[in-house]
Amino acid sequence: MKKKRVSAVLFKKSILTALLVVAAIALVAGAAFAKKPTTYLAPQYQVPLSPENAFISVAPAANAQGQPESVSITNEFEKLEVARPSGFKVVPFEGAGEYAKEAIPYLLKSEEMLDSAKLRVIARMIKYDLIKKSGNEKYAEFYKQYVNSPIACFVGLSLGTGPACGQIPAYLPLKDGKNFFFSTLTIIEDIPKLFLVTDAIKNDTFDLVVAHENAHGIMFDMYGSQMGVVEKKSNMGHDGPVISDRGLAYIEGWAEAFEALYGPTNPLLKLKEEEREKYRISEFLFTRQDPVRRDRYIWQTTKKKTGILKNGLQIVSTEGAVAGVFYDILTSRAIKDPFIKSISVMYSHRPKDFIGFLKGWVKDFPEDKRVLYRIFLEGTNYATVSNKARGLYHDYYQAKLKYVQKKMDQKEFYPIKEKWTSYKEELFNTVMQQDNIDANIGPDLWMKVGVIPGAPDHKDLNVNLSTVTPGLLANLQLNGLTDEDVIKMIQAREAMGVLPFKTASEALKNFLGEQKANQVISENKITDF
Repeated sequence: MKKKRVSAVLFKKSILTALLVVAAIALVAGAAFAKKPTTYLAPQYQVPLSPENAFISVAPAANAQGQPESVSITNEFEKLEVARPSGFKVVPFEGAGEYAKEAIPYLLKSEEMLDSAKLRVIARMIKYDLIKKSGNEKYAEFYKQYVNSPIACFVGLSLGTGPACGQIPAYLPLKDGKNFFFSTLTIIEDIPKLFLVTDAIKNDTFDLVVAHENAHGIMFDMYGSQMGVVEKKSNMGHDGPVISDRGLAYIEGWAEAFEALYGPTNPLLKLKEEEREKYRISEFLFTRQDPVRRDRYIWQTTKKKTGILKNGLQIVSTEGAVAGVFYDILTSRAIKDPFIKSISVMYSHRPKDFIGFLKGWVKDFPEDKRVLYRIFLEGTNYATVSNKARGLYHDYYQAKLKYVQKKMDQKEFYPIKEKWTSYKEELFNTVMQQDNIDANIGPDLWMKVGVIPGAPDHKDLNVNLSTVTPGLLANLQLNGLTDEDVIKMIQAREAMGVLPFKTASEALKNFLGEQKANQVISENKITDF
């Protein structure tokens, strides 16, 4: 077996290149609306799936030179499933590391993970039906044999990614001389100081991590070779409350919604924060449960009850906010088969972001328009439609706090509440007529910052002037940009709502004046991106 395994260094380099199109997680948690997992998300598809057929642990095979054995993708239908021209030959392998013997057996016993695996099979069944309806019988016949494919895993290979799922093609040789094709690989490994597989197995959160990754796999299955249409431009990390970009927030928001579906099955995730370390539960697994289910990541901060909303573009660029709406959609009892419709939209439209997903849904399932819009707009407090709505919601939220605390009487509170509720109903009626759910989502204004005085070890950070927070902008300590400049820029942006500029440099010149903007651009090696 050891002779067939590839050099760890060589394979790590190869796999990291492949993972440029991966939805690597670094964060995952759990959550659910029920006390037990259920294919309630797709009740008409109760698929028989034996646990032993749900997962397979593999490792890369090596050629005579000890390098990963690459396999060119020549089959026309396999090319439709992945975005890479080649893949890797793999062989069965139990895994490496202290948790190798525990990881797969644990997953096979997890009701949550088996439910997730069933959902992936169901998603492929839907894709097969859609392919067949398109009239492409040859493609349908090809895809039919992969509907029940197990989830292929790399266990403990220390690739440096942390838990991840990527569109990495793999070929497993069979006894009849043929190769079994996998379009994705799920990587199971530690994140030093943040997440340890052994601990996650012991505190029963490991299945939530893998279910998150498997949700990525479901999306990859639907997009196939077109996954690249979802652009990921941010390069400063991601997490539930973090503003990244539209594409990454859409990808990660979908996966985090499944954390919110399965998490409450673990009673440890209901403990208080101070009890978390006792059970060695990873912080990122613990902290984003409630905020996702309660749509709290639409706020500028979840640490204080301010009621200050992010702007429209910030919301759809925040994975936790997108996860919250996905969760609300998937658990809606007013929408028939929300999971089936979700993956159908992904396959049929290959949306570039969450707004594209919603528009694709309304196009294919117009009967859901009123409910879908209501879920989205109520979950985001209409910030994606109107900048004025952000202010009125803040006024209402603050008044409600005072009213509940008996610091404001009913006579003073109710006019504020009425002003907010009547305005949002006007907005809803307008959206139903005009479908302008993104009326207050401005353009992305990306700039690449070559010199970062506040982080001298970094360079070429991608910063979006339409979404960057004042804290981040100040921490960069850009040459020529004072704290007063930062405040001025953010205040001007928030007042405008939708920025009228076409580039970041144009925006900087408007905010700072041309002379100062040119100085900032020059001294920090800023270019429009």
